[in-house]
Amino acid sequence: MTKKNKKLKMKDFNQRCFVDKNYQGLLDRHHINGRDIPNWDADWNVVYVSPNTHRLIHEGKIIIEGWFTTTSGRELIWHYNNEESISGRDSIPHIIH
Repeated sequence: MTKKNKKLKMKDFNQRCFVDKNYQGLLDRHHINGRDIPNWDADWNVVYVSPNTHRLIHEGKIIIEGWFTTTSGRELIWHYNNEESISGRDSIPHIIH
C-alpha cells in the first residue's frame, strides 16, 4: 500500500464521516498521528472522513484524540479546537500549508 491517501466509497465499507454524518460521497483516509510512526496504517491510527472534514483536521479546527474502547464499543473521540479535550490525549494536528 502506498502512502497516498486512499478514497473509499462509503457504501462499500459501511463507513461514514464522524462530523458530516449525511455526507454520501467518497471518504478520505486520515492518519491520526501521521505516517512517520511505526504501524502508521494500523486501525488505531486511521479514520475515514469527508474531504471537508479532512481539510478542517489539517487546518487544526478539528482535533482527533484517537480511538478508545468504551462500554458502547470502539469510539472515535474528537472535538473542535475551541473545546476542551475529553481524554487529555489531543493529537498534534498535521497542518497542510
